[in-house]
Amino acid sequence: GMPVAPEALSKWYRTWRAEHPEFEKIVFHGLRHSSATYQLMISGGDVKAVQGTTGHASANLLVNTYAHIQQDSRKKLGKKFEEGFYKPGATPVQAAPVEAEPTISVSALLELLKDADPAVKAQLRLALLT
Repeated sequence: GMPVAPEALSKWYRTWRAEHPEFEKIVFHGLRHSSATYQLMISGGDVKAVQGTTGHASANLLVNTYAHIQQDSRKKLGKKFEEGFYKPGATPVQAAPVEAEPTISVSALLELLKDADPAVKAQLRLALLT
């Protein structure tokens, strides 16, 4: 329940590690990196919440220093993107009209627009300019 000085923890770990060489050597500061990375993953990328937990003064420092790319998360994100982008049954975008679709030439379209209602012309003009 009492605070522990970092030096005391490091000394204890070195002693324990010398007695247990079968365990991989760790650097305690690396745990901070891993903790921040997993907090970002668990929170769905809520940088400000993780910043509050880790005590960083700057969100940029947190993201640029501690937000490491996790291959598993990268793969899951790619899969979600593909599932959302290529939904089964979705109609693919077509570059050319289907044979059954009516087509109109540009000149015929201009002729139709000449006689169009002024409000329709204004809406078309607005749509083309934005």
